[in-house]
Amino acid sequence: MSGNKKDEKTTDKEALKKTSAIARAAESRGDAGLDGDDGDADHGLEAEELEAAEPSPDSALKRRRQEKSRRNRKKTIILYILLCICIAAVIVCAVGLGVELYTERVSIKYYTELSADVEKRPSIRPIVTGAPAQESARPGLPERPPDAGNDDPVMEEATWVPYVDFEALSERFPGIVGWIVLEGTLLDYPVMQGTDNYYYLSYLPDGTRNRAGSVFLDYRNSPDFTDRNSLIYGHMSKVGEMFGALKNYRTQSFYEAHPYINLYTPEHDYRIVLVAGYLVDSGVEVPPLSFRDDAAFERYIANIKSRSVFRSDVTVSNTDRLVCLCTCAYDFTNARLVIVGKLVEATWSANPNLLTQ
Repeated sequence: MSGNKKDEKTTDKEALKKTSAIARAAESRGDAGLDGDDGDADHGLEAEELEAAEPSPDSALKRRRQEKSRRNRKKTIILYILLCICIAAVIVCAVGLGVELYTERVSIKYYTELSADVEKRPSIRPIVTGAPAQESARPGLPERPPDAGNDDPVMEEATWVPYVDFEALSERFPGIVGWIVLEGTLLDYPVMQGTDNYYYLSYLPDGTRNRAGSVFLDYRNSPDFTDRNSLIYGHMSKVGEMFGALKNYRTQSFYEAHPYINLYTPEHDYRIVLVAGYLVDSGVEVPPLSFRDDAAFERYIANIKSRSVFRSDVTVSNTDRLVCLCTCAYDFTNARLVIVGKLVEATWSANPNLLTQ
């Protein structure tokens, strides 16, 4: 009996403790509600979590604006970079154009002074009876001897002399092999020859570095133009310098007004009587230096005539020698314009002013 009573007391005490705990918890909840909460603590917590999980429209708009601002800043930076690149490109192009124009002015001045400085003479020097040989007051005509009275001087003989004094020029320009002239144009230059086909692309005859370079004969050709095909190179200039005048042969009227080009060498005076002018892709085709046989030579002549940029009735035989004037063209990548003529030795008639073939 006494044991049961003890157990009952213990149970009553535990129940009282539980009841007190529940009462205190209820009181605590009641106090929280009295402090001003519209709901219980759990409801407030859920509201905070929902607010954190689902941001308000104002905060989403703010983030979108920030993201847009970041994108705009990136675009602005990229535009500034592109602008700087464009400005740099313009500066480089302007500097390049300035250098090119300066180079052209220097080369034009150089070659103009050189052409004026070089004594050009007709290929005949008259010898007059009763008077020593002397230079003509008017190129090509003998002077009147002081004691000749009213009698005109009599021409006994005529001796060929070079168009220019190559002996003197060779001391200044060891690589000179000729002089080429296209009347009525700026094409009036010495013809040089080096040990390769690169040096004279960017050097003047005196060795000065200049982008205009020189007119030069292929290093593989004989310097006396005795090969079956001699190749002469020159830069294409938009102002007509160097081989710039050759672009005019793309019109028939220019060819008809200039059907030949003069070539002078230390041994002979020549005319390059033009046969054809054609375009080539230098990466695929180059003018041949030689031909396997006469048939190959004839095929070459027929081919270039069919492709020519002007019409020529000049005939070419198997014994003729050719000269190809090669320069740049801008029709396509690696385009080259090749003007081809046969080499005809020029002779002078009894009239020193009349050059014949």
